[in-house]
Amino acid sequence: MKLRAKLRKVALYATIGLGMPIAFLACNEDVLNTLASTTDTVAALKEALTIGSKTAATNLGQEGGYLNDLAVKIGVPEEVTTVVELANTPAGKTFLTAIGASVFNEDELVTLMNKAAEEAAPKAAGIFSNAITSMTISDGETILFGAENAATEYLRDKTYDGLTVTFGEVVRGTFDQVSVSGHTLNDAWSGFSSYYNKLADLKSSPKGQLAMLTLKAGLSAAGKSDIYNKVDAIQAVNTDLGEYVTGKALDGLFVKVADKEKGIRTNVAERTSELLQRVFGRLDE
Repeated sequence: MKLRAKLRKVALYATIGLGMPIAFLACNEDVLNTLASTTDTVAALKEALTIGSKTAATNLGQEGGYLNDLAVKIGVPEEVTTVVELANTPAGKTFLTAIGASVFNEDELVTLMNKAAEEAAPKAAGIFSNAITSMTISDGETILFGAENAATEYLRDKTYDGLTVTFGEVVRGTFDQVSVSGHTLNDAWSGFSSYYNKLADLKSSPKGQLAMLTLKAGLSAAGKSDIYNKVDAIQAVNTDLGEYVTGKALDGLFVKVADKEKGIRTNVAERTSELLQRVFGRLDE
């Protein structure tokens, strides 16, 4: 039995039970239609988000799902960028060698972070599903007729903090499962952060201050004073990479959920159920 018909039947029984005139039901036809329409809209939005999250989790969980997609590829943290820029200058290489900080492999770190996200992605579907099921959508009509990613943004606003915790546990669990050339992500980041923190501690010793002055002169002569300023501003970095990778992995999932939402909104062929066709069909009118 269709939802609208069920609502009418419930209202009819309630009306008869209260001894009120049957005409009361007719007078409230608009109310019943509105209630049924709102319920349908919320159900359709949740269905669209569920499809989007499952599709995103499946596609990003494939080999190269993150790494080969520029829209979601996880790049190195800002701290890494500073050291990469430094290492790519003659003065920087000399400086790093002098303080005993070997240059790490940036490509390896990028590959490992993306492989970790890909390993975790399939498990995101269930986490998203639980969040969507328990989510209360307070204004379905506004979301339906909103921007092409309005439902995804609503989901993000309502669930991001909770997903960061639950999905973060999954992401961290992959850090010792993926490897490149025998190095895990934990190995790679621990190695990088340890010598990065040497840079942060350098300025507290006379030898370090002298090395910084030498670096400044070398970079200034090469027209790279901006790199020196970044190095001079370095603070100790957290050796825990989990928060960074989790945030980037989640951002990628939401990008793909939004893509699917847009598809359902604009492409009739992607409305794979009668409910989606009925509700999102209203956007075509």
